[in-house]
Amino acid sequence: MPNKPKILFIMYDGLTDPLGQSQVLAYIKRLSVNYSFDIVGFEKPLIYEKQKEIINDAIHNLDISWFPVVYHKKPAILSTIYDFYRGWLVVRRQGDKHNYDLIHCRSSAIGGIALAAKKRYGAKLLFDMRGWWADEKKESGAWNSIIFHPIYFYFKKLEKKLFKKSDFALSLTKSGYKEILDKKLKNSSSLAIIPTCVNFNIFKKYDSRIRNNIRSKLGIKEVEFVILYSGSLGGNYKIDIIVNLHKAAKRANIKSRILLVTHANKADIFLAMKAKNIPSDDLVIVSSNYEDVHLYLMAGDIGVIDYKRSFSTIGRSPTKMGEYWACGLPVVSKGNTADVDSLIDKYENSGFIVKTETNEEYDGIINRILMDKVNKELLRGYSIDYFDLKSGVDAYNDIYEKCLSGESLK
Repeated sequence: MPNKPKILFIMYDGLTDPLGQSQVLAYIKRLSVNYSFDIVGFEKPLIYEKQKEIINDAIHNLDISWFPVVYHKKPAILSTIYDFYRGWLVVRRQGDKHNYDLIHCRSSAIGGIALAAKKRYGAKLLFDMRGWWADEKKESGAWNSIIFHPIYFYFKKLEKKLFKKSDFALSLTKSGYKEILDKKLKNSSSLAIIPTCVNFNIFKKYDSRIRNNIRSKLGIKEVEFVILYSGSLGGNYKIDIIVNLHKAAKRANIKSRILLVTHANKADIFLAMKAKNIPSDDLVIVSSNYEDVHLYLMAGDIGVIDYKRSFSTIGRSPTKMGEYWACGLPVVSKGNTADVDSLIDKYENSGFIVKTETNEEYDGIINRILMDKVNKELLRGYSIDYFDLKSGVDAYNDIYEKCLSGESLK
């Protein structure tokens, strides 16, 4: 299709990451009907090697060009500067060939590259902030050392500059949207909310046969109550709710297992659980491709969301909430976690909010889970209602059109 607008989509994480596949590739495949994309992302070496052919197959014959930049973790700081410089060289090389009409900047982390590209090519800029990235780094403990203080302030300054220079900005949550308006970082006319979405072709409807097959494969008995967690662990991702639910189940004389679907280091998980007096036999840890995660979700009885309590939490839109619901899992989450509280209030019998974090509260949650019959079809309906991928694609398409036309901006 001739004369499609050319879009540079630059992302701090990688396209081979689970979120890259669920929250970037799923959108862009559909948007590429109307737009031509160059994607530049920073790929973790091990995941990249395992997943690169899957990505290449997925974008074959689509108007999408992928330019992966291998991410380096060491030496700290210097490796990141080096990677960002390499990312800029890729952007400049491709942009000089055909120019860009729009820069879609996914995260403030790579905002410096996005701003340089906007200036060089005179392109429109969409700041897709994805949450308060610098605050997430600081609050997770990753930037605890005094050496990171100037880096934190640099990225907070860059964040403000991105709001100022961008033609449009996006928040994942209503809480984050309100914070942006309250701080006067952006006007409501050039700011919108697009929550993370779920691909229902991948996160399929609950199937009891799949549940039984996965449990058999993992050595989990049908009578066992399974507390499931899917996603990253460590830093801003905690194990408190998982541990406390498991202990509450034990107090109620319920046979309980913990199923973790994660790429996190198994040895680290076992050590962390041992420190909480959780026997290793009670743990099942699985590393899964994105396309297979739904199979393991169906083996669970309750899905856990557990973010560290901090300022940056207001910007987090838990993708796993929609994925849990899509596969028939009610959720448990701490209170004041972005928009999770309001969603559980909105959708009846969809999950539980932990407020006091006492044994009595966890005992009550376990009792309610066992007493209330879970309506898996209803939960999937909730997910479709709020996390529908098509709605997200339509929203992005509308915002692209507004950015490129200058409509209702600033």
